[in-house]
Amino acid sequence: MRRGLGLAALLLAGSASAADLTLRPQGPDLTRAVQQALAELSTPGLPLRLVTTGGPALTLGSSSGVPFNPDVAVRTVGQGAQRRIEINPQGPLTLNVAVRQALAQEFELDAWTPEAARLRFSGADLNGDGAVDLTDLALLMSNLGGSGRGDLNGDRQVDDADLKLFAEAYQLP
Repeated sequence: MRRGLGLAALLLAGSASAADLTLRPQGPDLTRAVQQALAELSTPGLPLRLVTTGGPALTLGSSSGVPFNPDVAVRTVGQGAQRRIEINPQGPLTLNVAVRQALAQEFELDAWTPEAARLRFSGADLNGDGAVDLTDLALLMSNLGGSGRGDLNGDRQVDDADLKLFAEAYQLP
């Protein structure tokens, strides 16, 4: 939907009980800001955890030396797995707000709320009602061939791979 191949891989840990988000924040300030942002979205039923062993780098400032437009808080640089999310240290937003903006864009959250995170990261339960059922299949099928809701493997495409994951999660009543 927004940019083809995603900046970070979403790994759902087994079921909708937890979601591991891969991202490599560079430095303790960014790591704390990311952890704080994920804590804001986490719920007891769906904790969001930062995994720093992969995904794009999250940097404060330009790692390429290219100056920022002063009005830009966050930008994405690179291709595929080599992508970076760069936060403008002199930008219009505070660090915590810029990190939330970057994560919302990266993980395609409709809003910065635990409800939006639960809907986005709850696995094959696409409507977030606590059950993987035909309503979820209808949501997946309505996005087949595109992107968005129904992208169960985090590759920003709703395709046969997502149908296979859905089939594995679906239980006949």
